[in-house]
Amino acid sequence: TATGAALCRIPQGANAVGLSRLGVLPTGRDARGMLAEARGAYVLYGIEPGLDFVDTAAAMQALGGAQVVAFSHFACESTRAVADVILPIGLLPEIEGTLVNLDGREQSTVAGGRLPREAREGWKVLRALAGMLQADGFGFTDLAGLREGMAVRDVTPVAGTPVPAGEGMEVAASEAIYRVDAVVRRSQALQSHPLNQPPRAVVNPADAESAGLAPGGTGRFSTASGTATLPVELNPRVAPGTVWIETGHAATAPLRAGRLQVGRA
Repeated sequence: TATGAALCRIPQGANAVGLSRLGVLPTGRDARGMLAEARGAYVLYGIEPGLDFVDTAAAMQALGGAQVVAFSHFACESTRAVADVILPIGLLPEIEGTLVNLDGREQSTVAGGRLPREAREGWKVLRALAGMLQADGFGFTDLAGLREGMAVRDVTPVAGTPVPAGEGMEVAASEAIYRVDAVVRRSQALQSHPLNQPPRAVVNPADAESAGLAPGGTGRFSTASGTATLPVELNPRVAPGTVWIETGHAATAPLRAGRLQVGRA
């Protein structure tokens, strides 16, 4: 709309196949555009603002100056910082739903337990809100009715807003294996798994020598969005001129947007 925007977390990997098939793609503005051209109001769905945006600083600034309704699983600190209204919704293990794997096959889930206190299935809360706003397409009353209205759609996604070029090292960001969403981030067992690594910066040995970084030491990594002080690892498989980080950590959140200035801490 002219003054509002809805932001939801579209995952990478398997379920992105199903979402794309149903046309859940940006056709007006992408997320960067919604935040760069600040809206008067935002709807957040399943997002933890302090971790799930590429440019955390720009997101928090745009959301902080707007009216925000958040559909939230845990109401984390960053959600509470920006939301005017928080609507509690169930997690995937707590609701019935449909997932799509990488082969495009649908897989159904069933609720593993009752929703706590005032939490409701997200689709029910969204339907109720849309009904109050008299929005089209929300005439269903149950999950079967919702599914009947779902259909394959071909849409032309809007071109993404390019990241401004600048000086410094490139960022190669990948999602940490057990920090991809709100559920696994809070699993003590998964956080204790050896595949789950603490936040760190991995650089090519030649770049480390140029910047005065030593393996096992600490580096200072800065973008226009903020600065992070991280342990340094060396790996010749990291492309020269690149710093590899894993996302999903508060410590690496400022480093995903723009180029990095690197030095010793």
